[in-house]
Amino acid sequence: MAKDLIIPGVSVRTEFEPVPPLPSVAGVLGVVGVTDRGPLTPVRIGSYAEFIETFGPASRFTLPELRDALANGITRAVVCRLAPAAGRKATLTLMDADGEAAMVLEARAEGAWGRTLAAKVTEVRTLGGQGVKYINLEILLNGAVVERHDGLVSDPNSPDYMFARINNGSALVTAIDPVFGRALPPDVPQTALAEADGRAAQLVLQAGGADVVTVAARRQGRAGNRTSVTVRDGRAGLVLTGAGDEPMMKVTARAPGTAGTGFRVTVSAAPGGTTLVVTPPGGAAPRNIGPATTLAELVAGFDADPDLSAAAIGTALPAVAASAPLARQVTLEVVTEGQDTRRYEDLPDLAAIQAIDDSVIRFTAVEGATALPDTAPGAPLSGGRARGRALAVEAEAPTQPLVEFVPADNAPDSIAVRLRRGVSTLDNTTAVIDLDVFVDGTLTATFANLTMDPDDENYLPAVLQGSGLVEAVDLFVRSGTTALPMGFVRPRSFDGGGDAVSTDDYLAALERMEQAEEVDLVLASVANQLDDAGVRTVHRQIVAHCSKMAGPARNRIGFGSVTASEQGSTAAMIDHANDVRSDHFALVAPSGIAPAFVGLLGRLEVFESPTFKTLANPAAPPGAYSDAELEQLVSANVVAVNSRRQRGTIAIKGILTSGRQINVQRTVNKAVRDIDAIAQKFIGKLNNEGNRTALNQQVFALLGQMERDGALVPSTNGSDPAFKTEVSATQDDFAKGIVRVSVALRPVRAIDYIYVTIFVQN
Repeated sequence: MAKDLIIPGVSVRTEFEPVPPLPSVAGVLGVVGVTDRGPLTPVRIGSYAEFIETFGPASRFTLPELRDALANGITRAVVCRLAPAAGRKATLTLMDADGEAAMVLEARAEGAWGRTLAAKVTEVRTLGGQGVKYINLEILLNGAVVERHDGLVSDPNSPDYMFARINNGSALVTAIDPVFGRALPPDVPQTALAEADGRAAQLVLQAGGADVVTVAARRQGRAGNRTSVTVRDGRAGLVLTGAGDEPMMKVTARAPGTAGTGFRVTVSAAPGGTTLVVTPPGGAAPRNIGPATTLAELVAGFDADPDLSAAAIGTALPAVAASAPLARQVTLEVVTEGQDTRRYEDLPDLAAIQAIDDSVIRFTAVEGATALPDTAPGAPLSGGRARGRALAVEAEAPTQPLVEFVPADNAPDSIAVRLRRGVSTLDNTTAVIDLDVFVDGTLTATFANLTMDPDDENYLPAVLQGSGLVEAVDLFVRSGTTALPMGFVRPRSFDGGGDAVSTDDYLAALERMEQAEEVDLVLASVANQLDDAGVRTVHRQIVAHCSKMAGPARNRIGFGSVTASEQGSTAAMIDHANDVRSDHFALVAPSGIAPAFVGLLGRLEVFESPTFKTLANPAAPPGAYSDAELEQLVSANVVAVNSRRQRGTIAIKGILTSGRQINVQRTVNKAVRDIDAIAQKFIGKLNNEGNRTALNQQVFALLGQMERDGALVPSTNGSDPAFKTEVSATQDDFAKGIVRVSVALRPVRAIDYIYVTIFVQN
């Protein structure tokens, strides 16, 4: 309102017409599908690298449609992740030589796609062939090797530590400890990373529950933890002595085990020389070896014996002796990762065990012990550590070291850590651990929402890699002879994950996609997740989504491919099209070609027709449909993409399943979006003729520019203009606060057919 004047003069008030909004951006693709990780809310993506950084490396394989669309022309996209379903990822358990689970490989994202994964483990043997130096792991996708992880070992301090190498380097899988899984460490009060002396790894062998032999690594450090000892029953034996109790010969069972202790041997003198009487177990008839006049002759007498063998120790015949049983002996196997396995066979007593000269470990008999150790499966030495500052935190169950904290390079001397269990502040659901780091007693750094999930952005060891204060090593439980997975010749497939996603998950993601107002093209990544019925259901959901979004002037077009099983049948593809008839959906054939077709639209102006345009770089092979098949598909309003000589891969006709040309609908959609944006500026300001005229002028200017761009055209005879606009309100409308913007558009149509008439002169 102008200022009231007392003194004659001029009062001026300036009113500005609302500034026209910038034209809407077209060719923005909205994609819903399974990703490795990332937020559930729609995320705007400007490049493929940004997509991988936000949604994780496995998203390249779980949502391949986005890469294809970007490669073919889309420059802006919005990705809406399906809500992940915990515990529904495909897995493969790798077993060790003892038949125990050594590692669980898990697909980085949930879903049926994980069942297309497979793995192969190859053992690389030591030069002597008696041990495993390291393993090589191949990861296959759809039968093709896509990743190799060579030289993997089980040493947590090695740069080739198998869990760290796979979790840091694989885009497809994570490696999970089969014992700990993703277990979090317990609460730990403020505790210093204390200096500790080095310690050699140890193992105690027992007999009847009593300690009899201590096994210790020759050197301090964790390397000793990579050695294991197995106790087996050896071949039972009996040493026969001469007249002065000197050992002369040894009789040994041919087969290992306690059965050999059932044999008895008697030494007797005979006129023809010395005779040995062998009494088998179970009441079988005794048999004689000899008589023999020399030790060599007596030993040779065992060559034909089926159960026992003999070897000379001295030079004379054994002295006469009463019946005596063969005694139990043990065989020790020492396995050190990366070295040949050492076997110490048929050890008769603790003195023989203590006398073993092994390069890695030493054996010491426990004072007062006399019995040989009981048989025992391979057990690792444990407790070895190097001198230095560290803090090992045990899991709650089993009570084994779960993670070890060590100072980072060049870290201050006085470092302490505190662990606090809690719930993630990111989703208010996930169990997490918060880590506080203290320097000289002062809280210096806090790391929140940490997990022990290798596929999580907040995986504790990964987060601490750049801290400069403290680092963490994700440990695992060693058991048995070896911690390395055993090799196998043929790749083994992952299982599970088949029911990981449902059509309801896609529906929920499409509902979240409503928040992204700029999207005008919609695609769902379904081919590697759902069966044919599920694919059709999601396509119908896209139709409903796009129809709904036309209400608030967020017009968009959905796209989908026929399925792999449908593409060989014209009738099946047409039936699919009948399921999704709409002005808001295009069905593309063959299978998997829709993302490349959408990419083509991304590089075209909205009014340009994709008909007979070339797809730049489709990931899926184009069709090879005959003219008869193409005629049926085009007549059924299916976008057929075919390979044409000298034309490359082309879209035969750009058409929606309703029969409307795609470019016509896109032109209308853009006009609706831009007019809505203009009208929004005038809300609350249309109560006078001047602003209503301004609104009409801005709409007219918008459509006039579209005409100059070639999006709108007058009738071919010139009788009708390219567009008409009117801003009006009846008295009743005005009373209700309603102003009507009426627009008539004539979008340019693609000229898809050329008819040639040839006039032949005589």
